[in-house]
Amino acid sequence: MVTNPKGSSSFQNHNIPGGKSDGFSDIKKIARLVLRHWFLFAISIPVFLGGVYLFHRYTLPVYRGSVTMLFKAESEKMLNDINLMEGFGLSSEVRNIENQTFIIKSQKTIREVIDRLDFSISYYADGRFKDTELYHSAPFKIEILENHPQILGVPLYIKPLAGGKYKVSASGESGVLHRFDQSSAVGRTGPFSYEKTVEAGEVVNHQNFSFRIIPDTRNLRTGSGEFFIKFNSHQQLTSRYRSRVSVNNYREGSSIVFIGVTGHNTSKIVAFLNVLSDVIVENNLERKNDMATRSLDFIQQQLKNVADTLNQTQKKLMDFRKNNRFMVPSEFASRLADEFIEFEKELKMMELKYDYFQKLKARLKNGKMKEDYLLSAFADDDAGVVNQLVGKYMETISEMKTLDKATGISNPYYSQLENEISVISSTLLQAIDKKMETLLIREGEIKQQVAELSIRMNNLPELEKEFLELERAFKLNDAIYTFLLQKNSETQIAKASNTPDNEILNKATISGIVSPDERGNYGKAFLLALILPAAVIGFKEMLNNKIRDREEMESIAGDFPNMGTIVRSRITGENVVRELPNSLLAESFRSLRTKIRFMLSEEKHKVILVTSTNTGEGKTFCALNLASAFAISGKKVALLGFDMRKPRLSKIFEKDQQIGISNYLVNQKKFEEIIYPSELENMWLIPSGVTPPNPSELIAGERTKLLFDYLKSQFDVIVVDTPPIGLVADARILMQHSDCNLFIVRAGLTHKEHFATTIEEIRNEKISHTGLVLNDINPADKRYGYYNTSYYGPSPEEVK
Repeated sequence: MVTNPKGSSSFQNHNIPGGKSDGFSDIKKIARLVLRHWFLFAISIPVFLGGVYLFHRYTLPVYRGSVTMLFKAESEKMLNDINLMEGFGLSSEVRNIENQTFIIKSQKTIREVIDRLDFSISYYADGRFKDTELYHSAPFKIEILENHPQILGVPLYIKPLAGGKYKVSASGESGVLHRFDQSSAVGRTGPFSYEKTVEAGEVVNHQNFSFRIIPDTRNLRTGSGEFFIKFNSHQQLTSRYRSRVSVNNYREGSSIVFIGVTGHNTSKIVAFLNVLSDVIVENNLERKNDMATRSLDFIQQQLKNVADTLNQTQKKLMDFRKNNRFMVPSEFASRLADEFIEFEKELKMMELKYDYFQKLKARLKNGKMKEDYLLSAFADDDAGVVNQLVGKYMETISEMKTLDKATGISNPYYSQLENEISVISSTLLQAIDKKMETLLIREGEIKQQVAELSIRMNNLPELEKEFLELERAFKLNDAIYTFLLQKNSETQIAKASNTPDNEILNKATISGIVSPDERGNYGKAFLLALILPAAVIGFKEMLNNKIRDREEMESIAGDFPNMGTIVRSRITGENVVRELPNSLLAESFRSLRTKIRFMLSEEKHKVILVTSTNTGEGKTFCALNLASAFAISGKKVALLGFDMRKPRLSKIFEKDQQIGISNYLVNQKKFEEIIYPSELENMWLIPSGVTPPNPSELIAGERTKLLFDYLKSQFDVIVVDTPPIGLVADARILMQHSDCNLFIVRAGLTHKEHFATTIEEIRNEKISHTGLVLNDINPADKRYGYYNTSYYGPSPEEVK
């Protein structure tokens, strides 16, 4: 271990391992990096923000509109809870929001909306950089000839001219031809070109299109410039708008939904949403009314059948009275007839019910109920289970039919409904069997009582008996007819009072611009404008392995003090202190001299060793000018060239390179023979001499100590230029004789790893009195002090 034997002073290492750094210094370092590369940010920020501005300037905005609707979680009973015929199947309908979403976005629903709107022709104002879509605001209208093919998607340009004329032009490579009266494609066209000036109302006729231009006086103010139109098929529009429609819940579990659509024209968005909401409401009400209509059809068919029978029995009764002049039966006969009528009426109703249950059961088994609605018209008071199940069955079938038309069986909710139908069918069949069994038992009981009444009737006189039978038939049909009329009236009232389950809460409005997001894009652009230069700086920092400034040097050196900084110079000369004493560079060495004096104030004779990690870092230059700075101050200075491997001092002073320290150390020359006075007063030079084969062994010899002892007796300051400490051991050996070791670090040249390794070795060897000198810093960097060119005299840049 090499240890400096000199006593401790304020210039003392504390052997603190590692470098020093804290959060604040890291922030300062980042700030310095940013300031050093400010021009990158000055370029990137305007470029990115300008790019966003141009993007927004020439991009069509996409707007979003929405309409608010209420989908009731459970619909009201379609016939206002009137128990029509104790089970017409008009029961409550449970709404499913997810199911409604499929229906709203279905091909069927959107196509119905498109068919109601006038979107077949799109109008545009032709702009220089972007085209603007118009809706009911173009200065003309187009009337197409529907029986003529129209080319889809190809722009047809129309320019209003003076005198009510229009210039029409178009060209294209190919396109689909569409007949609007057939709502289908009829072929394709090849390349074409067309240009013609036409009068208003004149037919613009071409094999690929045919239409008239009708001026719109309401929008003549927009008539300047050029416009173009495009034809759109309803199939294209349906697909386009299906992809744009969205359905969102107000919140989870809520029946309030927001139906939205996006587009470039706000008027078209509002028109589409208003029609869509109307279609949703109308379709829902139509489905509810359809069930009531089927009930009315069933009742009215029964009324027709009963009315025919009633007319026949009435005629027979009247003919009998007329022919037999029979007016009033006996009281006994009338009472007997009334009982007979009540039993027969009950039997008739039971027959209708039984017949209905038989048909219902057959339709359930063969699946015909899925093809049409069948409502329970003759269920009695205690048939509540059958009523509810039939109603639920019809409700589920209705939902399945709606889904099948709207979205197809691909809807996952469709499979759920199929399973539900299977369960309801099984339960309903069991309930029907039980009900039919009950009807048969009751029918047997009534028939027994009718048989007893028939025996009693047979005892009546023949004329009276015949009259009672005719009257009984008439009253029975009249009672059934009255019952059906009542139910028909109730059903019509219920149908008229039907209200849709879906309700429009808020008409369509424009909620804002979806894209481009101006605020967001500017924010992202600004962020990218910062990130990109920062990434470049960071990448550059990653690749950088050189020390560039004092903070980097000190973070690696840790407790080693910074003795001073040497500014960058363009001067070609070596001894700047002597040649340009008023320059910034000379002032750097005077500042270094002052600091060394302060640190070594206790030392009578000062031996200052100058070294570095590698060659080219300026140690010889610093040693020469530091020695000159001491000499100018009046100190007697000796400058020693102990770098015997690559000597430079003898070349600088133009001395004989064959005579120097190496000759003295091998005892070839005496001291007086190797020392030379310099051109600068008070400074003497001892060059390196001939390069020996073993410099380190020579330096470690006794004559080196004798040399320093002699020099200390003759000089005030001894400056020693040594080989780089990071390459050879010469400097470490010479540190035994030094009072101050200056470690030269050159900004932008010294490798961090080499420097860190060397510093760690010095720390481990406990070499004291070592300070750092940062060489070749930019004088414009104000972190290193107040360097005012006009104050100090000519700058290095001014010296040629």
